[in-house]
Order: sequence, then structure tokens, then C-alpha cells
Amino acid sequence: MKVLPVLSLFSGPGGLDLGFEQAGFSPLLALDNDPAAVETYNWNRRSHGEAARIADLASTEPATIASWWSSKAGENVAPVGIIGGPPCQAFSVSNVHKLKDDPRAKLPLAYARILRSLNTRFNLKFFVFENVAGLGHRPHSSSLEMFLKEFDSAGFDVKTFYLDAVNYGVPQHRNRMFIVGFNRARYCVQNFPRPKEDGRRQTVREAIGHVVEPMYFSRRLKPVEAGLHPNHWCLNPRSPKFNNGALKPGEMLGRSFRMLDWDSPSWTVAYGHREVHVHPDGRRRLSVYEAMLLQGFSPEFVLRGTLSDQIRLVSDAVPPPVAYALALGIRDFLAQPTRPARANEQVAASGQT
Repeated sequence: MKVLPVLSLFSGPGGLDLGFEQAGFSPLLALDNDPAAVETYNWNRRSHGEAARIADLASTEPATIASWWSSKAGENVAPVGIIGGPPCQAFSVSNVHKLKDDPRAKLPLAYARILRSLNTRFNLKFFVFENVAGLGHRPHSSSLEMFLKEFDSAGFDVKTFYLDAVNYGVPQHRNRMFIVGFNRARYCVQNFPRPKEDGRRQTVREAIGHVVEPMYFSRRLKPVEAGLHPNHWCLNPRSPKFNNGALKPGEMLGRSFRMLDWDSPSWTVAYGHREVHVHPDGRRRLSVYEAMLLQGFSPEFVLRGTLSDQIRLVSDAVPPPVAYALALGIRDFLAQPTRPARANEQVAASGQT
């Protein structure tokens, strides 16, 4: 199978990239401004060389990115596409502490600016833009329209999908927006199908029911020193709610105390302010490793950084199985003969034919 090179923007720890790798793509360069994310990305791909590097994409010039790409991939190797998901907190419905001028709200425009420049240089085939479903809600509809216009002016027709991870073999409800764009000079986006669903919903029990007890966080110790997975540690259960019977499976006491049910999928793995979900036994919060399994990461994957870093990284990651389903569809679509759109076929910036 021919490997297709891609550029990864706002790569985070690499969940989106893992799914694309499994489908036959190769992220030869990945960029993010989070040191722990970059360290994690490279740590888990040590056999492939260091593809990730730290970069502030809000200010990095596209010409610089193109130069980095050529240094990694070679002068005669062009990316077939760009994948990535700018930080989404500015558009999240769960963000109750929104900033009036949140700089993260402008990062999709940085994505579009880079996309336009690199398409001019490399004649890209596609891009994938991932974000929270809240970006499509009324408070942010004008922002979404602006981003879609930028993607349109960059030379791409798009389709927008809302994909819930639970439909792709991930034991977690996680609804996210995926905008998939194809170079309009080469492809007719209306022929691109919705990613094929898995058809079976996994439960929390299936994902973590077999996992041994974790280590409680200690600055002096690491999980590996106790023979555990490096990320199998959790916050210390200080609240009396963990012992007085107040917590019930599948119920929540405010944002901070959501207790999982063994026989249902998890709520969304998104732990702002360390609001990690409560383990189904009710005595503690999930470990980072358990949260990773609920995200669909393999047991071999390791998050780097402090406990706080790891909680942030697992919260922000794209579940690899969702990325794989999307990437597989893109790969199959790219393999089909291209054709120009007929005269009566036009795709609006909204993605509607």
C-alpha cells in the first residue's frame, strides 16, 4: 500500500494522526505549541524519527512551514493534504468562562491562511479540520461562516460531518465537527460519503473493567515504579462524596462529580479544571490511563509531561478510531478517478450541494 504524506497542524498528542497512519497516511511533519504534546507525539513514534516540533501557528509564516516540510520530506515530496484541529475551548458549550477576545477563536483563520498558501505551493488534494460541535451552534455561526469562506477562497469545497465517537467503536459519547475539504480543481466533494460507522457500542466495562487499581498521585513516585502503565495514576480522592454514598452510577453532582456507569459508554472525556469523571466504583476518579482507553488509544501509547499535562492532553485528543474511519474514507475517495463537476453542480461554502 502506497503511503500518502500529510502535514499535521495543531497536532496535540497525535490521536488524529494515529488514525490517519493506520489508514495508510504518513504525517511527516506535525506542529503544535504545547511542549508536552510535542514530546508525547515524538515519544510514541521513536522508530519513525521526530516528526513533531514546537511552533506557534498563529504567527508562523507559511513559507517557514513549507521550508520545514521540505527539510523533513525532501524537496520533491509534497503533502497530499493537511490535517488538524485548532484548540476548541473558545467554541465549546461546556466552557462557562469564555473570554471576550479569546485568541484561540482566531486559530481556525491561521489554519486557513496556511492551507491557502501551501495549496498554492503544493497543489494539495484535501484537508481535515476538527473542532467541537459547539462551533456549529448559533453563538458561533458567524465565525463558522467566516471559516468556511476562507476554506472556499483557499480552493476547497467542503462537507461538514458531526461524528459521535461512540458510533466508531469508542466507549464514549463524543460529538465533534469534522470539516473535510477537497481541492475543487480535482475532486467533486459531494461524492464523498459519510465515514462508515462501526455498528457496535462499547461500554465502560469493556474498556476498563479489566484494569488494576492505579496509583494515587505523588510527587515522589511514578506509576512505572510500581509496575504500572506510566499514565495509570489519578487524583487523590479528597471529597467526602467518594465515601458517603452521594455518588450514583450514571449520575452527576455538578460538573465535578460525574460517575460513570459500567454498562454504558462514558460521557465525553474532556476534563477542564481537572474535572475528571468518577470511576464506576465511586471511590475515586479515573486514572489518565483509563481515560486514554476510553478515548480509544492502545495500551502501548504513553502521554508525557506532568499529571496536569496528561489530563489536558487526553482531554484534547481525537479518538484514533474516529480518525481511522474518516481517513479510510478519504483514502478510498482519493483512489477513485477524478472528474470535473457538471455545469449544474455547485457546492456552497456551507458544504451543501
